[in-house]
Amino acid sequence: MLELLIFLGSLLGIAAMVLLNRQLGLSEVAEITSLDDAARRLDTDQIGFQAGQGLLSDDKRAALVEEKGSGRIGLLIASGSDVVIRYLDPGVVKAAKMGEGRDIHLALNDFTFAPIDIAISDTAMARHWADRLNTMQG
Repeated sequence: MLELLIFLGSLLGIAAMVLLNRQLGLSEVAEITSLDDAARRLDTDQIGFQAGQGLLSDDKRAALVEEKGSGRIGLLIASGSDVVIRYLDPGVVKAAKMGEGRDIHLALNDFTFAPIDIAISDTAMARHWADRLNTMQG
């Protein structure tokens, strides 16, 4: 009987945590809504970042934004409920390959950042950005 009460108490506790998480909005999946949103996030992360050309993935889970004047590229990836930002300088990119279809498969020389696929429906735009990323290989 005691085991049953412990089990039911645990079940109710977990259900309460899930409900609280949902009510607080902590379980919402992050999304990069536009290139302006990406530029705002980059400027917030590094004050003074001036956005130039950019690319927003079709699924709004990734963005690439060039910094005016420096040639550096800001990479934003929606991961869980947050957006991860990396700044790509020469030597940071391990490989940028066109995947099956029109996606860009991007790997960095950063063991803490797993390779990602950036979904792009425009083949010419995907090729353009893959080529730009490949110029940053180290």
